[in-house]
Amino acid sequence: MKKGSVSFRLGLVFGVVIFFTVAISYVYLGGQLRALIFGDLKEQLYKELELNRQLLDDCPEQWDIISESDKWADDVGAALEVRVTLISMNGKVIGDSYMGPSRLPFVDNQLRFPEIQQALVNGAGESRRFSETLNEEVLFVAKVLGDEEPFAILRFAKPLSQIHMLETEIRRGVEGALFWSLLLSLVFGTLTAVFLARPLRRIAQAADNILHGNYRYKLRVQRDDEIGQLARAFNFISDEMMRINQQEEWFKAVFASIREAIIVTDSSGGVMLGNPAACRYFNLDCGQMIRTGAGNKVTDSRLLDLFERVSVTGSREAREEITVKTQRGERVLQVSAMPVIKDRIPMGTVFVLNDITRLRNLERIRRDFVSSVSHELRTPLTSIKGYTETLLEGAVNDPGTARQFLQIILQESEQLTALINDVLDLSKLESGRIEYTFRPVLLSGLVDKVMSLFRRTIDTKGITLQVDVSDNLPRVNADKDYLELVIRNLVDNAIKYVPEKNGQISVSAFVSGDKVKVDVKDNGIGIPKNDLGRIFERFYRVDKARSRAIGGTGLGLAIVKHIILAHKGNIEVQSRLNEGSTFSFTIPVSKIEKKKEHRK
Repeated sequence: MKKGSVSFRLGLVFGVVIFFTVAISYVYLGGQLRALIFGDLKEQLYKELELNRQLLDDCPEQWDIISESDKWADDVGAALEVRVTLISMNGKVIGDSYMGPSRLPFVDNQLRFPEIQQALVNGAGESRRFSETLNEEVLFVAKVLGDEEPFAILRFAKPLSQIHMLETEIRRGVEGALFWSLLLSLVFGTLTAVFLARPLRRIAQAADNILHGNYRYKLRVQRDDEIGQLARAFNFISDEMMRINQQEEWFKAVFASIREAIIVTDSSGGVMLGNPAACRYFNLDCGQMIRTGAGNKVTDSRLLDLFERVSVTGSREAREEITVKTQRGERVLQVSAMPVIKDRIPMGTVFVLNDITRLRNLERIRRDFVSSVSHELRTPLTSIKGYTETLLEGAVNDPGTARQFLQIILQESEQLTALINDVLDLSKLESGRIEYTFRPVLLSGLVDKVMSLFRRTIDTKGITLQVDVSDNLPRVNADKDYLELVIRNLVDNAIKYVPEKNGQISVSAFVSGDKVKVDVKDNGIGIPKNDLGRIFERFYRVDKARSRAIGGTGLGLAIVKHIILAHKGNIEVQSRLNEGSTFSFTIPVSKIEKKKEHRK
């Protein structure tokens, strides 16, 4: 019924209107017809009654004989086809066309009837009542006979059954005419509703297409009436909606591609619009904003303070840096707030939040780097300068002292050289100027080569070494030289921090998914829990005095991390103070090895 609902309703309305119109017409015409027939009958009776009254100005002879008066009533009644009754002035019936003379003495006194009372008072009277004699409804009209001296009352009675029969016949004709007019009206009304609903249905279909985003549907305009104007209006709206929708899609694409977080609030602080970056930073419901045009309230206290200051002061622009906690950790945002003012009334605020976390981290790293490098260079340079001055002041003449001082100067120079080399390597790694040569590398041979480099140091320090790197491990996709540097740095750190004569170092490797995991474990001094998160930072040392004494630069682990990340791997550390440490890194398996495994 949905598709034909308009035509059905219009047809129903037409039908109801026509039905009630016909019903009212029928009732009205019936009443008018009944009144017309009844009035005509009454008028005819009065005319006939008046004619007979005029013929009886004087009382006829022998009317005192009931049989003669009754015979006159019978003759007039038969001639006029009405019931004729003659009533004396005392109310007795002296003649009746429906009764014989023998029954008249037994008839009730007629003075009690309203038409007789009206006739005695006004000269004429009438009434409409049920007659027990005729056993039906009858119209009675009566007039007094005798102009100078009344001598009797003449009454005519006409049964209304004849009126009812005539009315019934006429009603049948009227009902038939009304029935066909009703039927034809309903048919033409229904057809009119169908033809009227057809263009409305097409307009409804066009509206439904617009509602579901199909703006290419167009209505054919073939008429100049109101429906044609409505169709043209729909086509215009469809074109405008298509244009607005395209602009909205472009706007959404541009708005979503902006890396800066953008928040638009109303005058009460509710978020009306936000791009994906803002939704991530402040946990806003972008889906709800798309559906309803409103999101969450701004909950960050510093952002709320900035919003209130902009709203109260009405300043054109305000800038501030805030720190927010996100899923990526703490982020530093530079906020620019611009009020939206219309007719001097603040309508809301536009916030543009630029993530400057990396910039601030780089500034901090630069400061820390300059400070650390300066500190790392100052100590050996001061030592070299001091011993050189001592030699120049005369210690050079003492061969034993001079040799000792020169040995220290050499060690400090080597420390400076190692520091500068590490700084240069780290600078190359961070700047991306290093070109890696990736190829399949067998880890077992690379680990054996590194172990051979440290064999003398391991033996001298009495360290127990355990290597568990199988030759059957799949080759990894790596730059052999830099991967060797990673293993060398990790093993070198383990050798430096394990105890002499009791040190234990194990190097193992195994397959983990589509990568190979390498563990370098030792039983050295370990790393405090609070320092684990910063162990891969540049120049960060857990025990600065010990690290400097054993020749560490504080850059080895930072270099290791950069190399592993460049190999699309991951590195982590597990350690407990005085219980040793385990450095683990993963390297992807070579594609060639993956193909071999797939063929198997």
